[in-house]
Amino acid sequence: MKTFLFELSEELGATPVLTAAYVIVTFLVLVMAVVYLALEIRVWLRYRKANRTPISCNMTGIDAARLVLEKEGLSHIRVRKAGLLREAVFGNYYNVLTKTIYLRSWLGKIDKKKSVTSVALGVQKAALAKLCEEGDQKTLLRNRLSLIAIFGPLLFLPVLIAGVVLDFVLLDRMGPFSLAGLVLSGLLAVCGLVVTLLNIPVEKQANRLALEMMERFGLASGAELETMRGVYDAYIVAYVAQFLLQMLRMIQWVLEIVIKLQQKEK
Repeated sequence: MKTFLFELSEELGATPVLTAAYVIVTFLVLVMAVVYLALEIRVWLRYRKANRTPISCNMTGIDAARLVLEKEGLSHIRVRKAGLLREAVFGNYYNVLTKTIYLRSWLGKIDKKKSVTSVALGVQKAALAKLCEEGDQKTLLRNRLSLIAIFGPLLFLPVLIAGVVLDFVLLDRMGPFSLAGLVLSGLLAVCGLVVTLLNIPVEKQANRLALEMMERFGLASGAELETMRGVYDAYIVAYVAQFLLQMLRMIQWVLEIVIKLQQKEK
């Protein structure tokens, strides 16, 4: 192991301690990525099972969301089914700019389905809309930064690779473009990290509010509320894993910056 670390440190142009830290963090990133994937599968399984369970109120996700909004004095907020492209990018979500709730109509469809999942997520998005309308700062900030949260992680590697390619094409060595790409990709990761961190308290608050409203307005039985709570909890656990994964990626990014700086000093 010591020989491997020594050879790798020579190849990276970094100290053995820094190389060891980078190897450990990279390993943890891979482990957490697998854990996060497993938790996302768990979310989908709970989502799918509850989406096959009929709801006692006999309402669709759109109808339940509209009912809650009416009862809460938020009839100006629209509820629509999401188009295929919008659904693929955002899923079920509330657009704070257009004051519109969009619900899935293709993948894991819930817009017109009379199921536990459909009502649970329709009302949860209505709860998010209510929090935004009441001026909850965390919810507003999270919703406004949602685009960065979605596209930031997707652009992380392309930006990094583009910098490396430009260096080798124009300079025939690792240089300023790869360092600039590393910095830019890191900034995207930081923005994504902020949104992921906000996801946890915002979603937990919306989940509690949604369960309270469904019970108050008689939209679900006690057993159905427990099933809904299970779906909500699966999402929260996945958000925590996503945050930890992005934290590890941030540490990995900082280590890569330090390694680059050490390379330039040699």
